[in-house]
This record gives sequence, structure tokens and C-alpha cells, in this order.
Amino acid sequence: MPELPEVETVTTALNFAIKNLIVKRVDIKCKSLRLPVSKQLITVLSGSKVINVTRRAKYGIINFDNDYSVIFHLGMSGSIIIEKNVFSNIEKHDHIIFYFLNFQNKNKREKIRFIYRDPRRFGLFLIYKTYSSKFKKYFKNIGPEPLNSNFPIMLFVKNIKRKNTSIKTALLNQNIIAGLGNIYVCESLFLSGIRPTSLCKKLSYRKIEFLYFNIVKVLKKAINEGGTSLKDYKNITGEIGYFQNFLYVYNRKGKECLNNGCNKYIKRIIQNGRSSFYCQNCQK
Repeated sequence: MPELPEVETVTTALNFAIKNLIVKRVDIKCKSLRLPVSKQLITVLSGSKVINVTRRAKYGIINFDNDYSVIFHLGMSGSIIIEKNVFSNIEKHDHIIFYFLNFQNKNKREKIRFIYRDPRRFGLFLIYKTYSSKFKKYFKNIGPEPLNSNFPIMLFVKNIKRKNTSIKTALLNQNIIAGLGNIYVCESLFLSGIRPTSLCKKLSYRKIEFLYFNIVKVLKKAINEGGTSLKDYKNITGEIGYFQNFLYVYNRKGKECLNNGCNKYIKRIIQNGRSSFYCQNCQK
């Protein structure tokens, strides 16, 4: 499932690709995603202009000039493909298609197609009035963004110290911190020398502060590498991400720890139904 870096990569690219474009029409080929797709995508968005594309946690948000916004999530296997002028054939798992016109180039009017492709159909596309209570309520319980400058260290420390759970469980809780998933939690804990089973309330303030900086470090590196492609993830041009080449522990069960002089092997355990990867020697 795409995490913060993958969604950031996609939304940043979309912001360049479709910002200021006019919606010509929207086709819904399949309404049965994780949540039913509203016909409002067709009836409301035609003729509207894209203001921008942003991200909140693991969600992308497309804002339009008619005061509507589309919230999307890529699910387990979803991807977005952008095509210009020359369009390929529609495929079996192409569920939602936006047709855009670009009027910015006076000499050549470009046609752009936005395709949401999702074999497993676990993704979603929701439409709300941008300033409505329903839109705001959708993100009400999501915690602060780890890359925002207004997310202070002491707030992070406070949120962690008050939890009576393992640190791995706490970091996956979207109410505490937004956008983290299994991959980046495992990597951040490794760099911080913290075992995923460690209890939050027993961690020192210094350890939690160190973890804070490593979360930021890991996320920024992953974004710079275009995300992590282990199975389905690709960006809007069909290219994979490359952060998998920099993984220390995730999906490396039985392989030697990459820390110099460690000579131990990465272990895998199950926590709350999810795999956790760590080094028994380097993480205490």
C-alpha cells in the first residue's frame, strides 16, 4: 500500500501535469471500489479547472475552481497514468478516466487523459464540497504531518510517551502521526536503534527525539528516490521508485545486517498481523 513518500511523489507530479487544466469529461467504468464512486464526478466536474493537487497523510486531493475536491487513495494496487494527445487502449482495470483540455498553449491545444487503474479495487475516489463539514470530517482524526515545520518535537514526544503500546503500533496509528506505513516505520526504528516491540512509555525522551529526526530523514530520502516499488507501485509516468535499494531491514529477513561490524541477521516477527523487521543486535 502506498505510504507518504509514494503519495507525495504522485501528487507532486500530478500538480505539474494537470494544474490549471479544464475537465472536458469524466468516465466511470467501475463504481465498485473500496467505497462506491459517486456520479457527481461526471455531473459536477465537467468544465471545471484544477486549482492544485495536494496530499494529506496517504491521500491525494484534487481541488477544483467550482469549490469541489476529489479525495483519492491508491489502495493496494492502484496507480494513476497520465497520457498526452496520443491515447492508448482502455484496459480492463481502468476504472476512472478524466479527460482534460489544456488552453494555456495558444499555438497547440493539448489533450490530456488521467486514468485510475486498480486491479484489486481497494482504492477510492470521493468528491466533496471543498469547504464542507463532510470534507473536513474526513481528515478530522488524522494526526500531524511529519514533514510539516509546525509539527514540533515535543508534541511528537508527548504523543508517544502517553501510549501504552509498542512503538511500532503507535507509529502506524494515523491519529498520532500521518502517512507512515510498515516500510518507513521499520526503517526509522532501525536507524534509531529501537526494537519495534519496545513499549512507548519506557522509551527515553532522547530516544524518541532521535526517532523523530530519523522519521524525517527516511521520508525525505524516500521522496527523493521516488518512493519504494516492491510490487505494484509506479508513478504517473509508469516508472518505479528506487528507495527499495536503500532498505536496511524491511523485507530482508535472514539477510546480514548492513551496519558495519554487526554480523547479525535481520529477524522477522508478526505484530498485530503485520510483519516487523529488525536487527536483534542493533535495536534494543
